[in-house]
Amino acid sequence: MLSEVAERISPLGGWYAAVGVLVAVFVFLLSSSRDDGPPKLEERIPLSNTFEFITDTASFWKRALKTMQSLKTDIIRFRLNNRRVFLVVGESKTNPLFRSGGALSPQYYVNLLTRVMWDPSDKDMARFEADVTGRAREPAAGTEHITDRVWLEWHHVAAEHLARPAATADLAAWFIDRFTARTAELFPLAKTTDTLIWQFLHRHLTECAGRALMGDLIFEKNPDYMEIMADWDKSITPVSFGPPRWLQPKPHRARDRWLELNMRYYAEQVPKFNWDAMPDDGGWEPVFGSPLIRAIARHGLDMGYSLQTIAGMCGQQMSNQNSNSVPATGWCLIDTLTCPDPELLPNLRREARAAITPGADGTSVNLDLAKLLASPWHQAAYVETLRRHIIFTITRDAQRDTELDGFRIPKGSIVQAPMPLAHHNHAAWSVEGHPAEEFWPQRNLKDGKGGEKELSIAGRNGYWFPYGGGITICPGRNFAKQEIIVALGLLLARFDIEVGGWIMPDGTPSDRPARHGDGFVVPRPDRDLKVRMTRRW
Repeated sequence: MLSEVAERISPLGGWYAAVGVLVAVFVFLLSSSRDDGPPKLEERIPLSNTFEFITDTASFWKRALKTMQSLKTDIIRFRLNNRRVFLVVGESKTNPLFRSGGALSPQYYVNLLTRVMWDPSDKDMARFEADVTGRAREPAAGTEHITDRVWLEWHHVAAEHLARPAATADLAAWFIDRFTARTAELFPLAKTTDTLIWQFLHRHLTECAGRALMGDLIFEKNPDYMEIMADWDKSITPVSFGPPRWLQPKPHRARDRWLELNMRYYAEQVPKFNWDAMPDDGGWEPVFGSPLIRAIARHGLDMGYSLQTIAGMCGQQMSNQNSNSVPATGWCLIDTLTCPDPELLPNLRREARAAITPGADGTSVNLDLAKLLASPWHQAAYVETLRRHIIFTITRDAQRDTELDGFRIPKGSIVQAPMPLAHHNHAAWSVEGHPAEEFWPQRNLKDGKGGEKELSIAGRNGYWFPYGGGITICPGRNFAKQEIIVALGLLLARFDIEVGGWIMPDGTPSDRPARHGDGFVVPRPDRDLKVRMTRRW
């Protein structure tokens, strides 16, 4: 039987191939049999873990979570092809992944996503790959001789224009103005309109946030901008981690269209932009939109990057800021509207209407952003949304033999902190009557002074890290939070919303609620929720 299989797979003769197969299986079984580490994730036949990891990641995570909880362990191991992989949860095992300059490095995956998403020139990509100093002020040990610290310079730009609360507050204000005007335009006062929640948010929330971030001109010059970006968003995962182009040409074509669009636009606009004619307040203008995009373009010129690289760096910010925050907003609203907890919607509406009031002209709003962001029920719903719907995995390569909470991690191993394992851990998140799989924001609240609720996720360090951690933490986290909470608050404050039924992508009724569909960090819902919306003011 083995020789028959070998005859089919090897033109050099069955027995040569058969011997190769036997040797490969022997080596795999030998390496898998060593019990010098944490518990193993069992598999029925050799390489079945690898096959399931690649073809059905959601089922793989469920099985891994079940194994960890049954064995009461925060670390298990398996083999992904020929590499050792350690899956970890919990504070003591997750926090070392967020430290800079140690044995566990993110650089391989940073370089991979840089090549895929920015498509830099070969010369610029070589600079990115050569900088292994990290993003901290002091270079990683042993890299002091490297002076071209491109990642540190990039970190400064992102931190200045995304991580600072003042910068994101301006960005949120521009977004709020656009989204408020768009909802007034789409929903006439006191008229009831049938709406598909995800379709509405995917189109209009994305565009309003995008215009605030990127400017108006790129949308006007590219009427198909939204469609091209949507195709690219669905293609990020298969292009980054899937088979090569010749086996899956469609997602690669989507990437090509997205890169070509940005290259055309920025190659035209960057050389002729008048850098001396900035808005007096340093704020928004129509060509590059926010100070962030202008700063990235200026940074690229100052660093001597090619226009190809600058176009990728600028253009990808649109996808970075919206391909995850918009699906998260969709899930937040969908889960909130369908949650059976009778206390949730009344308290969310109470908080929203306390922070958002009608403007004098009848279409604008007065928003106390700080008050809304501090509202405990909104914060609890936001935490619960990210906990349940982010599927990203923090991944590090072991650059040398090291130790993780008492376990030996050999050089060349992969260490992963998968958010689906941490965020669905029963010990950390389950409450009596409300398992971790359920959307129940009250698990994130506690009684505070005067009987008021307060946000509380204490004791969950290592079990909630939706933006990563350490110096590589997502710089766009502040705007993402503002976008999600503000959109939820605005819609609940201004509208009466009556829930209908679940709808398939083709418009027919669905017999089940939405589940995770396509997506890179936050999957899109694979079903839509039909509602009736009536604007109150």
